[in-house]
This record gives sequence, structure tokens and C-alpha cells, in this order.
Amino acid sequence: MIFLDTDILSYFFAGNIQIKDHLRKSIKKGASIGMTSINVYEVLKGLKYRNNLAKEKQFMNFLRGMVIFTLDEAALVEAADIYAESRKNGNSISDADILIAAIVISNNGLLVSNNTRHYVHIKNLRLTNWA
Repeated sequence: MIFLDTDILSYFFAGNIQIKDHLRKSIKKGASIGMTSINVYEVLKGLKYRNNLAKEKQFMNFLRGMVIFTLDEAALVEAADIYAESRKNGNSISDADILIAAIVISNNGLLVSNNTRHYVHIKNLRLTNWA
């Protein structure tokens, strides 16, 4: 499962050709594409704040064909582990990024993000950048 981070979703909806090509190729190779409920929240809050009804409608239509993964018990345990390890190692990671990473890890996924510096210190997270 390939998980799209919020920044990658933003690039996609802005028409970024490179992101669209990667997505098209991944789907053609049979990859499943999904996102976390945290990413859905991050995108929607931005669109609603800007009162961008057209983009909000476009995003909601996009979600219809998407698998959205939520926080379950495995992800919550993983998130707590990430937080504890990050804090002990002096790495500061936002709660949203911890929750996204935990959902991805607990579902054996690959996270696509341009904000790799947010995630590089998280053990067991498979991470790539299409941007």
C-alpha cells in the first residue's frame, strides 16, 4: 500500500506532472493507493479555511475511489512507541506526523512525502519522495 502525505496530495491537486506520473505508474504496476484519516483532515481543514468549495468538491470526489486508513489499536500503540523513542532521542515530531507514520507502519505501507525530514528518524517507516 502506498500512502500519500498531505503535501503530495496538494501537489497532485495543483497539477504537478511529476506526482501525477508517479501515481499513474504505480497504479499501472498494480499498487494500491491510500491515505490516512489524518491526511484527509489536514487537506480538508485547509480547503475549508480558504473557503475553496470547488477544490473541496474535487477532493471529496477523489476520496470516493480511495482507501482511507484510520487509527486502530495497532496504530495507537505504534504512535506511542514513535513518540517515546523520538522524545528520548531528542527528535521533535508533530503529533499529526507521528499518527500518519504509525498508521502507515501498522499497515505495512510506504509513505510518499516531500517532508522527509519530518519522518527520517522514525524506525520501521518506509519512506520515499516523488517531488
